[in-house]
Amino acid sequence: MIELYISQNKNTQSEAYGKYYPRVSYKQTMNIHDMAVHMAEHNTPFSEGTIEGILRDFVKCVREQTLNGNTVKVDNLAIFKVSVIGNGCKELYDADLDKTITASIGTIGRNDKTGPAVNSLKLLAQATGEYTREELNKDGKLGWTDKAAAEILAAKNAAMGNSGGSSSGGSSDNNGGSQDGGTQSGGDNSGQQGQQGDQNQQSGYALTIATSGSGTATVTHDGNAVTSGATLNEDDEVEISITPAEGQVPTASINSSAIELTEDNGVYTGSFAMPGQASALVISTGISGDGGDGGEGLDKD
Repeated sequence: MIELYISQNKNTQSEAYGKYYPRVSYKQTMNIHDMAVHMAEHNTPFSEGTIEGILRDFVKCVREQTLNGNTVKVDNLAIFKVSVIGNGCKELYDADLDKTITASIGTIGRNDKTGPAVNSLKLLAQATGEYTREELNKDGKLGWTDKAAAEILAAKNAAMGNSGGSSSGGSSDNNGGSQDGGTQSGGDNSGQQGQQGDQNQQSGYALTIATSGSGTATVTHDGNAVTSGATLNEDDEVEISITPAEGQVPTASINSSAIELTEDNGVYTGSFAMPGQASALVISTGISGDGGDGGEGLDKD
């Protein structure tokens, strides 16, 4: 399954400013060795070493053939080919300098009319067979990361908390009894039961906790560990302690509001008062990279 996280456009100059977009949360990068190990587990008679050698030879051959001007089609995956980024020469031939455009790689001076035709080469990969967009849309299974699901839940809870919902416990029709302004009449303790109902409605809110990253985090209240789904009262003080991944800075938020963290000897701590509603605590203990699409990918034709 492909897991998604949520990214909000922060560019104030963009027409999409403030909008939320899904991004793929990549789990890991698998190299040739990893793929060979994986393939060897698929009931093949070949060892992972043999498979790895074949894959490495295949990569070398793809590079050789594409640099020879051929396209290499890997069925149900991609068609690989080398393309060029041109310089855009003003002339094919500069009579003043007796200089023609050349089939070479380089740069052109600001005042030059001609010169190297190519600025650089690039590898293109065009999806084919089962990897075309239409086929991927049929077979792809999507889901939210725990962090994204918690953010969505927090947005929902915040919206419901601001919708003006109210409850009434000032009266109770149980056994015909009623309670008004603390005055109880009739009905076998029905007023007391109504008061207790009000107290219950003002406490006992669920806290959803979502963590991500390779560091560690603990959440406590009054020295006791708090786990996701725990019930807390409004204004209960909740403490957070995070030991992030090496070289990373952790973050934490409650209902999408950032929690200030203080660092001491590599450990980050913070706290918040439990809101008067079901809430979502999102903790990132530090992840190398943002999981986005900005890596060394192949250009698509």
